[in-house]
Amino acid sequence: MQGEQKGPGRPYRVGLIHVVAKGDPVIDTQDIVDFKRGMETIGYRENVDVVYQELYGNRDPDLIQAHADALVAWPADVIVSFLTNANIALKKATRDVRIPVVCWATNHIEAGLAESYRRPGMNFTGFSYIPYNNWAKVRLLKMAVPGLTRIGHLYNPTYSPAPAVMREFAEAARTMGCEMPIYETLRIEDFEPSILAMKRDGCQAVLVGPHALFNMNGEVLGKRFLDARLPAVGNQLSITRAGGLATISPGKKKGWPMMAQVVDQILHGADPAEIPIDRSMRGPTTLNLKNAGLLGLQLPASLIDEADVLIE
Repeated sequence: MQGEQKGPGRPYRVGLIHVVAKGDPVIDTQDIVDFKRGMETIGYRENVDVVYQELYGNRDPDLIQAHADALVAWPADVIVSFLTNANIALKKATRDVRIPVVCWATNHIEAGLAESYRRPGMNFTGFSYIPYNNWAKVRLLKMAVPGLTRIGHLYNPTYSPAPAVMREFAEAARTMGCEMPIYETLRIEDFEPSILAMKRDGCQAVLVGPHALFNMNGEVLGKRFLDARLPAVGNQLSITRAGGLATISPGKKKGWPMMAQVVDQILHGADPAEIPIDRSMRGPTTLNLKNAGLLGLQLPASLIDEADVLIE
């Protein structure tokens, strides 16, 4: 472990909470394994220097809240939270007991977890991909689609980070000379009407917002975007595989091992309120060249070179 060990006379207690079931087919729970490996790399031996309580919420809000409450009651020395809905539950659970929380969030400030990125000021810190990944999505479409001036935004406001993402998309689109009409989509039954409306309104591409509805139905959406000849970009790899153009994902693969260093700081007395939220991690880009061809796009070589993964 980094620095002089100043343990509590027992192994440190680190709570791990995810909102989905272990091995969920849509949301990758490998993040927890990556974090624990990061802890091991800096010297924390499981069941010797640190014990984990690893809890999964199975997409059930009541169960997620119960897990958050249980980690506070344990009590954990620090809690690591792997998705936004767990962060919200922990915000409620730690209202009176300010246990440090290290988390990934789309927008810590929007979720009420931090006062600022440079100085969070609360018991939460961690990492985020905004605003850079959202701007990168708009830039990718601008590079890929000749004469792009109108991008439809597939939007579901019932996920707490979605409004902030929408605002960032809109700002990026304006800066890059594009309009961005919004198509609120709350149910699977809304997919077809939203896509038809985009075509009717002259949209030339699509920005897919964050939401479990889109994550869990990526294959359906991808095929419909391809049929409508609308290049789509979002967080959802399933859409890109099925018919979308590209995915720019949160940089969690790099982020969680790095967050082990932050947990180490906290276990040695650092205040999460003073630890800046890390926004340095570029998200990996997956570009589907096969779909680009089917969409009639000739992608610039420079854009192809930027991609981390190519689907051909």
